[in-house]
Amino acid sequence: MKIITRVLFLWVFALGMMAAVTAVATDEVSVLKIDAMITEKGSDTYSLTVKAFVKNTEPADDITVNVVALDDKGFELYNATLSGSLNEGQTKVLVAAIQIPKAVYDQVIKWVWKK
Repeated sequence: MKIITRVLFLWVFALGMMAAVTAVATDEVSVLKIDAMITEKGSDTYSLTVKAFVKNTEPADDITVNVVALDDKGFELYNATLSGSLNEGQTKVLVAAIQIPKAVYDQVIKWVWKK
């Protein structure tokens, strides 16, 4: 029984440490600019390319940032996840191709970085 308790404790502790490292990793980057461009207009859906200009300030290789589309009241309409590999001190454009309903796109006022 002691072994099971210890294993469970170590497992929960390890999960907590991974969550802490992930939280620190978001402080290692800064998003300088976000652009969204329509690449194809369908009758009901638009295809977009979302670009984030990201600067890595700490030693880390794989970077993931989340950007959200906001309406005029600040409500989140759409999320996009962008990821890539950046060396320390490097600035790079991360890109994601997404599809968004036309009705939602028409309400988007701006894209922001969701820390």
